[in-house]
Amino acid sequence: MTGSWSLVAALALLLVLAGLVLRNGALLAMALPYLLFSLQPFWQNRPRPAWKAKRELEPDSLMGGQPCAIKVELANGGEDLEEIFLTDPLPPDVKVEGNTEYHGPFMAGRVETLSYTVRGVRGKYEFGEMSVTIGDLLGLRREEENIPCSGTLSVLPAADHLERMKISPRRTRVFTGMIRSRESGAGVEFFGTRGYVAGDPLAHLNWKAGARWDLLITNLFEQERIADVGIILDARSIMEIKTEEDSLFEHSVRAAASLAQYFLGEGNRVGLLIYGNHIEWTYPGYGKQQRARILAALAGAELGEHAVFKEFGSLPTRLFPAESQVVLISPLRGEDVVSLRYLRGLGYRVLIVSPDPLSFEKWLLPQDGFRELAESIARMEREATLAKLRRSGAQVVDWDVTGPLWLALKSGAAERRR
Repeated sequence: MTGSWSLVAALALLLVLAGLVLRNGALLAMALPYLLFSLQPFWQNRPRPAWKAKRELEPDSLMGGQPCAIKVELANGGEDLEEIFLTDPLPPDVKVEGNTEYHGPFMAGRVETLSYTVRGVRGKYEFGEMSVTIGDLLGLRREEENIPCSGTLSVLPAADHLERMKISPRRTRVFTGMIRSRESGAGVEFFGTRGYVAGDPLAHLNWKAGARWDLLITNLFEQERIADVGIILDARSIMEIKTEEDSLFEHSVRAAASLAQYFLGEGNRVGLLIYGNHIEWTYPGYGKQQRARILAALAGAELGEHAVFKEFGSLPTRLFPAESQVVLISPLRGEDVVSLRYLRGLGYRVLIVSPDPLSFEKWLLPQDGFRELAESIARMEREATLAKLRRSGAQVVDWDVTGPLWLALKSGAAERRR
């Protein structure tokens, strides 16, 4: 029942009590219509609707900031309804353009359509039940009902375009690709020389070496193949730094998406491990379908605080093929060095892309002389951590997230050559 019914019923009861106490027939007569009016919902038959709901999302998977057109259809296969209030509740953190509500009569056989557009940031958004309130024209009765009408919208992380980068895992796969395999065969990179054997292409003869040694010498080239690449996203809550408009973890997610897209584009076999509240593993694969699976996993990536995963010592290394390439995306802590050295000692080639938390966080500190001192001390500690990892043989890229990722990767490669 509604507040209007409560007011009418209370007024009828008050008049009846006043008439009985004062023995006033006029008050009792005056209470009669209010009493009959308040009893109307009890003898009036309740209409029985039969709902059929359908939701369409176009598209149901998109990049952050892109619009998604949503159409919801609600059909009444039952009796006529004098008045309904229809609302489609939206998940938090989405921006909506259009109408998500309807108010008015809803006759039998009618189909009401709500059309609107939503935009969201990275994540998975669940659309659940529609809310329907059935009432009457007198405003005496309200009945609420939830109608199942589910749908899922995946907002994928944006991926940056990366330039050519070199990795050199100890073991490659048999198929032709872009990774140097350390074996002679068909390729473009010079590998060495040997004596001529019948059947060697004449174009590969090294005439200068042959003239020097008075022999026929053949140039050997290094084969280029595809490789296994395992990407690890650090999703530990202790590594997160958040401002009102930005998040260091979101930059890490973007880096993971960019690297996955690059390595898959080169024909490699790529898997994804999200390491945080639990271990979420996307089995390695190739091509566009694998890219879609990885982006979907990154869309739902969340920070975690599980005690087991506070350190990298719990990394499930058996998920990665032996002597393959491992790419870790993490702001890093000093305590992580031992675990990552162990990973390197197992024979994996390790590339660490480390979003710099100091350059991201320093603007949150008060503008005084202590900020520079604190930044200098923290910078020395971070440089010491990165230096230890570099001495262990890991390739480390220190990424200032205010700049593009491709530039940090290029600078890291140039520093490694020096």
